[in-house]
Amino acid sequence: MGEFEATKLRDPYIFVKADDFFQGLDSPSGGVKQPATVSLQPADQLLEDGKPNPAVSHGAIFRFNDDSLLLVQFMRPQVWRIRFDPNNRKGSEFTDYNSRTIIRDTLSLLISTLDAVENIDWAVEIIEDPKYYILQSAVNPKTDQRQVKLQLWVQRDPFQITAVRVLKSQSPVEKLPELQSLDATTSDKLKLQTSAGAEAAVIWKTKPRGLQYQNNATVLSVEKSVTADFMGFGEQGGKHLFKKKTYMNYFNFDNMRYQNVYGQGPLDDREPLYHSEPFWIEVDSHPGYQSQLATFIDNYSHICVDVGVKDQNAIRVATRFNSFHCIMVAADSMQELIQSYTSIVGTPRLKPRYVLGYHQGCYGYDNQDMVLEAVEEYRKCGFPLDGMHIDVDMQDDYRTFTIDKRDNHFPDPVSMFKKLREKGVKCSTNITPYINSLPNQEYNTLNEGLQKEYFIADSRDIDPSAPQAYQQRYLGFSVGNQTFKAPQYDKPPYFQSDDYDFSQVFNSGKPFHGGVFYGWGNGHPGHYPNLNNKDVRKWWGKQYQYLFECGLDFVWQDMTSPCIAEEYGDMKSLPFRLLLDSDGWSGDPDRAKQRKAIEIWSLYSYNLHKATYHGLENISKLSPELAWRENRRNFIIGRGSFVGSHRFAGLWTGDNASTWDFLDISVAQVLALGMSGITISGQDVGGFEFIDAERDYANPELLIRWYCAYSLLPWFRNHYTKKRYWVDGPKQGQMRKDGKQFQEPYAYQKHYDENKDKYQGREAMLYRAVLPVCRYYIRLRYSLMQLMYDAMFENVVNGLPIARAMVITDDVDRSLFSADNQFFTRSQYMVRNDLLVAPALFPESKRQTRKLYLPYPDKWYPMNLRPDDPIGVALPAAADGGSRIEYSCLISDQDSQLPYITPMYIREGAIIPKIQVRDYIPDPSLTQQPANPITLHIYPGKKSQYTMYLDDGISRESAPEAPVPGLKIGDSKAAGKYCEVLIKQASHETEISNQNNSVQFARTLTISSKRNKYGDLSDIVGSKYTLVFWHDPSANLSSVKVSSANKKVSSDTNNNYRATIVTLPVADAHTEHGVTIQLTHGALG
Repeated sequence: MGEFEATKLRDPYIFVKADDFFQGLDSPSGGVKQPATVSLQPADQLLEDGKPNPAVSHGAIFRFNDDSLLLVQFMRPQVWRIRFDPNNRKGSEFTDYNSRTIIRDTLSLLISTLDAVENIDWAVEIIEDPKYYILQSAVNPKTDQRQVKLQLWVQRDPFQITAVRVLKSQSPVEKLPELQSLDATTSDKLKLQTSAGAEAAVIWKTKPRGLQYQNNATVLSVEKSVTADFMGFGEQGGKHLFKKKTYMNYFNFDNMRYQNVYGQGPLDDREPLYHSEPFWIEVDSHPGYQSQLATFIDNYSHICVDVGVKDQNAIRVATRFNSFHCIMVAADSMQELIQSYTSIVGTPRLKPRYVLGYHQGCYGYDNQDMVLEAVEEYRKCGFPLDGMHIDVDMQDDYRTFTIDKRDNHFPDPVSMFKKLREKGVKCSTNITPYINSLPNQEYNTLNEGLQKEYFIADSRDIDPSAPQAYQQRYLGFSVGNQTFKAPQYDKPPYFQSDDYDFSQVFNSGKPFHGGVFYGWGNGHPGHYPNLNNKDVRKWWGKQYQYLFECGLDFVWQDMTSPCIAEEYGDMKSLPFRLLLDSDGWSGDPDRAKQRKAIEIWSLYSYNLHKATYHGLENISKLSPELAWRENRRNFIIGRGSFVGSHRFAGLWTGDNASTWDFLDISVAQVLALGMSGITISGQDVGGFEFIDAERDYANPELLIRWYCAYSLLPWFRNHYTKKRYWVDGPKQGQMRKDGKQFQEPYAYQKHYDENKDKYQGREAMLYRAVLPVCRYYIRLRYSLMQLMYDAMFENVVNGLPIARAMVITDDVDRSLFSADNQFFTRSQYMVRNDLLVAPALFPESKRQTRKLYLPYPDKWYPMNLRPDDPIGVALPAAADGGSRIEYSCLISDQDSQLPYITPMYIREGAIIPKIQVRDYIPDPSLTQQPANPITLHIYPGKKSQYTMYLDDGISRESAPEAPVPGLKIGDSKAAGKYCEVLIKQASHETEISNQNNSVQFARTLTISSKRNKYGDLSDIVGSKYTLVFWHDPSANLSSVKVSSANKKVSSDTNNNYRATIVTLPVADAHTEHGVTIQLTHGALG
């Protein structure tokens, strides 16, 4: 290692692996400060002018014995925040301002906004004791209904914070026996005298003297109960939803294949990935009681976490730069916790329905004929397709916002997009926050950006130990090895060399000189828009005009950190010491302050998504050709950012590869992200990168299993890198980029047909199986599109994800938290509440069956719906909740086996909407499709209800309006123009007094709508609903009787399906009282 490399490693403003950070912190020479005692001083609660500091309206500022200060605030009655800045010595230095992550700019405004939404009155009370300061939240504080919700006991000496609240006992989950007789006297005699169990309990506690700081870093150590586990943690890799004894790094990094810092690959929890979502949930800390607790660290720099490594009964959290903001959320249930958390960081805007469809992307579709051919091939084989993603191949020499209109490339993009839209296919293209800096008179984005000084300037906070350009080194990592680049001498190996003089740009105030490098000589140098500036964000949003006038429909936001060739910056991004605008809120005294890039590392990508989002929301105003988009929902699929970006964009989890390890972690990633409010997320299905052992295409068995696993996850995009050759110019015929030959399912069939003699036995079967299996599960997805859309719509209302971990839907089953069941919690998922998917995430050579777990206490029916059968197949016997089942899910190319390749189960009492499969999701701006009537599948068993949301799937005005009139939350055009349909099922059994003492089963179903602001929906769902009442195998079908006060209801019991099929008018159902149907039957003798 040379002198300047050693100097770089001594610089405190660099990335340091979490394990190295904590080990340095724990060393005797660490120089760590650890306050011992705390006091509450009235002067610290005031501003410089003597007025009360609004930052303590719901909290207090405490002074440590070393004169540092700690701010403790309640954000909601059961949500509190701890703030610490190593540099603060005056109470007035704490302001009321939040970060950009929070939905309101100040805490005061956040509280007043949410109080109005929730119609709640509460206050924070402070009580002083010789040993403690107690901060407590009290609801209805000045009335007879006063109730203390949560207390924070701040111990004076030694300093320690303890959170206390009343916990309700966990209700028994097993169903009690029910009387068959309705005799009131008998019922009264059997009544048990019960009382609600509730106890005050410690739900969270720091370690004694649990706060440490060192230079700009802050560490909080929190105790963990013996029984507790931590789950979630966002996009991070690793096989487990529950994390134990590991370090983690939150630091946005272009980490292809998830292997560059530690060299171990996607199964390693420690790798910093593309997106930072430092949110986790502590579960099972109080067995037998209703208690869930979440932690969110709100910091844009580098966050390090130690989960039980040093101390198995503690978790340590560190922010290496800036203020430490730790937000804690307490709740009774997982659903309540997620709703509370997302009320603070926001829920996503309602996305277009087509987002839930099937998407194809490829880095290598480098001409419009290839794009059109791919769509046509999908259509020919009956494979639904809604989205086409065209990579940077479409750009004119890597110029963002341009199209290469040369022959053999994209000579007529308007015609291409028009043809695709006529086939129902919506297109995106890759947009990176990079502007090619090669001079070009026609490149308006470059020229205007230079003229208006809209690019990031090369101004740095220089390390005094290395003040000269030649002394600079950029830090990187490659497959576990630390790397260094000297920008004065090292340049990317472009085909067209970059001969700029680094010393002439370094700290000069000129536009920062970076660049993209895509390998194989591809890429160019460029500049980066200063997106932390509001004016630049508005300008950026307008740059989309040309592409959308050509026919683009949504945006693929790539290279978001921003990603930069390693010769131009640290960790494949901006130089750590480059100064950036910090983008404070209007009125924030620090809003104009510049900070080093490493201090606000993930803020840039947040503002990139925000700029694009607002640009698309206003794009209809830019030209008459775009006026039709005014009421149209927009969509961005982005590669990485920070909490809060989910309000603007979906997330795909970066550049993976075609390996079983990536498939193995994929479900857990989506579930963890869903817990923190991200609706749309997922991997590149099939893997983006090739592996050396299988360079030409992903293993067919792997691709099949990936399609099955993602069949009902929210984001489904097959995306890969394709081998391509130069089609013109001096390099014509030479390889332009390496990659796979194909990854589209139809291409496997073509490959097999052309190479049948090469494959025998099971290998041949796997190639033949790719198309029919993948097509079957995509068609199943489209048949259940209403179910998925209802979940996405519901997410806007309550923050719950589309694909849910079982611990969200079934948290009464405490065994889900046990070590024995944690494999199932990370590899199975629920679609909304009642459909369980348990994909096989391993090759058959490893296991030929899939062991799965069915949550307790409900019964579960094996999946009996089929994508192209309007009804389905008869219900087999239900399996008991709490059971582990060994499920044979062998891959086959035979139609009879297709439904069983992926285990799926439906909860008793479930209500599942199903529609006819179409080539694409309807869109009023496209050719009108015939109405697609909804069939509601009603399963026997327990009482249940289901809410269905009907609208056109694309207009902004159909999104739910603000909960309080005039309150600016959500989309400004949201007007609640949708129809909310509520379906309720009740069931009971009664013993009939006859010679057989037989039992009669009764089911009552009501379908109604108390709000319908959409109006007539016949063009969308037709004029009739079909209800399929499925019967358990024990039902006596000959005794089925159906009755309804509505004379338009008709019914028929089908013995082959073992179902009673009922039809009723949609118009009658969409009324306040709706339609009620009673169904009775006996049991087989």
